[in-house]
Amino acid sequence: MNIFVTVGHTRFDSLFRKIDSYQKDEWFFISQMYDGEYIPESGTSIRYTDKIDQYYNNADVVITHAGAGTVYHLLEIGKPIIVVANSDRIDSHQEDLIRYVEDNHFAQVCRDLDDLEGLLNNISSYKAIKYHSEPFCAAADIAKLLKLID
Repeated sequence: MNIFVTVGHTRFDSLFRKIDSYQKDEWFFISQMYDGEYIPESGTSIRYTDKIDQYYNNADVVITHAGAGTVYHLLEIGKPIIVVANSDRIDSHQEDLIRYVEDNHFAQVCRDLDDLEGLLNNISSYKAIKYHSEPFCAAADIAKLLKLID
């Protein structure tokens, strides 16, 4: 199974350490680690790419940090994902997004890295509900309220 791991523009060294602890020959990891200090030994790693959609498309599953832009993009393209709470961060702003994804059954979520291996084992049997984005149609109304247009 091809697994792409992305942390966007955040550091999440504990995630990559956990992935390195897995001993499954059938799992191949490509890790996008941005500015992390820990360099994953499993699979290959990159720091940044402007062609990230190629990595998404080639992956059977994407493990992603709970960054809204990344999560919503992956949901929109219908990629199987596991959304992981970044325990290396001081703030907990990610919880609202994780709860939304979990409550709507759009993807599996991981709040504890000790649960990640089980979620990966479960990826082929997990049946996510298809996400449908809602177009934003209030721009003109907001512009009128701000008296930017008549």
